[in-house]
Amino acid sequence: MKIGITERGDPAFDRSWVQWVRDGKPAIIISKHPLVIYDVLRKIDAVNVIVHCTITGMGGTVLEPNVPQIKEAIEGYHKLIKNYGSSRVVLRIDPIVPTKKGEAIALDVLKMGNILREMRKQDYMRVRISFLDLYPHVKERLLQAGLGLPDYDFHAPLEVRNRIWEKMGKPEVCGEPDLPSTGCISKIDLELLGIKEETREGKQRPTCACAGNKFELLKSKKHCPSGCLYCYWVG
Repeated sequence: MKIGITERGDPAFDRSWVQWVRDGKPAIIISKHPLVIYDVLRKIDAVNVIVHCTITGMGGTVLEPNVPQIKEAIEGYHKLIKNYGSSRVVLRIDPIVPTKKGEAIALDVLKMGNILREMRKQDYMRVRISFLDLYPHVKERLLQAGLGLPDYDFHAPLEVRNRIWEKMGKPEVCGEPDLPSTGCISKIDLELLGIKEETREGKQRPTCACAGNKFELLKSKKHCPSGCLYCYWVG
């Protein structure tokens, strides 16, 4: 059975995923707008879902101009955990800007997530990270916004990524070469959703470790209204 996923945009804006979830089909919902997703899932009485709350700590900045600031995003993360439990709600710090400032921001997000875990007296906390990839159009956007470019070509140096990963407690990693990658649809997700793994089909990045059940739910193929400068969509 296929598992729907929303990784090519933001489901807060593109609602083409809603009917799939309303029909009770399994889904992994990835969004930078946790409060919006919480409200939508509550209204349609969604059950068999896993939610990735993408919280980089840069919401409201020039890098993520139309993304909620961290306090609002954490509030949505909190509400989703209350509804679905900590195993079905993932704190996704994606991407991390691999500079001293970017590292500090990511660690602050992780700390806030840990505080939430302690408040709710839950031992289990799922965290995923990735690092800023410098696509040519992303470099152009950063320069046009008056921002400097990190000192690497496309992927951040492995020693930098590895150091940050270890400092953050070796969380799940999304699609990073030379680091142990855990798919957005992993064995734990298959177990939670009650689905058997299928063989991989179609084109995926070499570093993508997702089960072959993955099926993209979003229809829009363009830069979403969040306006993130690092978005891989060109248009």
